[in-house]
Amino acid sequence: MTHPGMVHLITSFRSLTDAAKAQLDGFQGCGISTAKTMRYMAGVSGGYSLVGFLKKDAYNYVDKRRRAKIVDGDANAAIVYLEGKVDADPTSMARYNVTEDEMLANLLWADGGNRIDYQYFGDVLAFDSTYKKNKYKRPLVIFSGCNNHKQTCIFGFGLVLDESIASYTWLLENFLEVMCSKQPSVVVTDGDDSIREAVRTIFPNATHRLCAWHLEKNVTSNVKDDNLRRLFNRWIYSEMRVDDFEAEWAQAAADYGLQDSLWWNQVYGKKEMWANAFLCEKFCAGYRTTSRCEGINSVCKNFLESKHSMLELVQNLELLVREYRNNELLAQFRSIYSEPVLTTSLESLERHAASVYTRAVFVDAKREIQSVSSVNFVGVRRSLTTKVYTVEEYGHPGRHIIVLCDKNMGKLECGCNFWRIQGFPCKHMFFVMKHEHLLTIPSSLVLKRWTKEAKSLGAYAEKTDDGGDRGFLLRHGALHSASRWLFFLGAQKVGLFGVALEGIRRLCATLESELANGVHPTKSKQGGEIRDPVVVRTKGAPRGHKRKASKRKCVNCNKPGHTKRTCTDGRPCRGKKPRVDTFNSAEDGGQSEEVAELEATGSNDQTIGVEHVIGGGSVRMPQVELINTVPFCRYRGQ
Repeated sequence: MTHPGMVHLITSFRSLTDAAKAQLDGFQGCGISTAKTMRYMAGVSGGYSLVGFLKKDAYNYVDKRRRAKIVDGDANAAIVYLEGKVDADPTSMARYNVTEDEMLANLLWADGGNRIDYQYFGDVLAFDSTYKKNKYKRPLVIFSGCNNHKQTCIFGFGLVLDESIASYTWLLENFLEVMCSKQPSVVVTDGDDSIREAVRTIFPNATHRLCAWHLEKNVTSNVKDDNLRRLFNRWIYSEMRVDDFEAEWAQAAADYGLQDSLWWNQVYGKKEMWANAFLCEKFCAGYRTTSRCEGINSVCKNFLESKHSMLELVQNLELLVREYRNNELLAQFRSIYSEPVLTTSLESLERHAASVYTRAVFVDAKREIQSVSSVNFVGVRRSLTTKVYTVEEYGHPGRHIIVLCDKNMGKLECGCNFWRIQGFPCKHMFFVMKHEHLLTIPSSLVLKRWTKEAKSLGAYAEKTDDGGDRGFLLRHGALHSASRWLFFLGAQKVGLFGVALEGIRRLCATLESELANGVHPTKSKQGGEIRDPVVVRTKGAPRGHKRKASKRKCVNCNKPGHTKRTCTDGRPCRGKKPRVDTFNSAEDGGQSEEVAELEATGSNDQTIGVEHVIGGGSVRMPQVELINTVPFCRYRGQ
């Protein structure tokens, strides 16, 4: 006889009900692991013995469910899922191509919210590739930018076949098509040569800015002199004229003898992409590095795993986008329905800044208003309708800054170029506004992308899919939330518990009679034309194998298997003898010459892999009109 406390472990006494399966599917759809789901269900049921099944049963069900979704192929299931998203969101779009053997090559997708965000905030685009996010080891490319709350917003995703110029060119070309051919003004990436060439081809008019952090790391590994490192930091971050940069560069090359250095000349050839002298007048929305991309990659660890299939990758990235959009919605709510505390003496200008800018931008603008006290008046002169103010900052006497003010036209220009870089007025402009008794910030200085109205309120609405498995999970979650009050009241007393339980049974009997045909699971579309990709080899050095530990040897006889205490040689221990390795060329049959030749030339058994380019290079996509845009298109490699 089985002990009563172990009866629930018997196979015939445990089963997964439809309600338990629906709950497991709901938690899985929200990105919650099976282990955490089991802990929750055990806590609600009163213990693991009352759940009705084991944790292993839950894992088996989840795995069986996962395999059933990709029964026609992982890549085909992901394509079918993206096609199904068009029914709920007609503005969703995707592009993909296949190799000659019908294997998925490159994939790009973006939903309607991503495309809308790009139209508002796509003037600055940043992207980077991340690894170990799917079981095929395909590089994942995430396109991102900065919204009006100075938060990271996502524009789309891409999976590339490899990190070649052809793959990135295809990806950027189709990304531009999906985003209605809107060109970014600034593109921020790392120093990858393939990405740099693809950006130069697809975005010829954009300013390509290289990540300052990656450049600093490159300088640290190639430059050992501290003074030269400090010079590089000055060239990367400090404000200077182009002539001053060229003069300092030439002087440093002469002082350190770097005129013929290959690395030095390569870095100089990319100076327009990293030197602040060439980028100081470009609006980059606060971007100097790809740290925002690295931040997204860090958040991805909460949603993606290296064992995920392609379908799971696409679905879990939707959860990632949902998190970012929820943060944006909270920031927009605070900006609209909260009033900041006014603390500066320029109350009218501060109040106007709080009414037009979002809360994050207002904090920065308020800091400039507070710094007006550090600006000293030097002089003013008139040129037609324009007043030319000369000011200086406290602590920097003689360093004059020119500010032009045309009160009739509502224009202000400052020689510090702060407004062009940051997008809101500087302290010198606020000083002139105070001197001219302006009560509001001129409209010409209010950049719309930093305002509360930069994005329409209707674009913040979250779209839901009422059909298919997603709709079932939403309805299941809504019923679960609505029944919480019933659970609370029924658990107060034993009598109320019986009444609630009996009512639930009658309601279940009524619903079961309505569903006479039963509930059938939704089947995916049959296809199978696209083959799953193979596991690719990522960049970086191969993982080294651990060397086998050598056996311990006796210090007396230098033989393995024993120590000096159990040595039978009988010689006294006089310290460890040096090991002498001898090699007799007469006994080895001439193998020493072969070994020497092998070490010099390398093994002939090594096979060099040949890189295959899909379609012989970049794939030209047809021009798509905005009105007649096809929501989902498939292109095959030529």
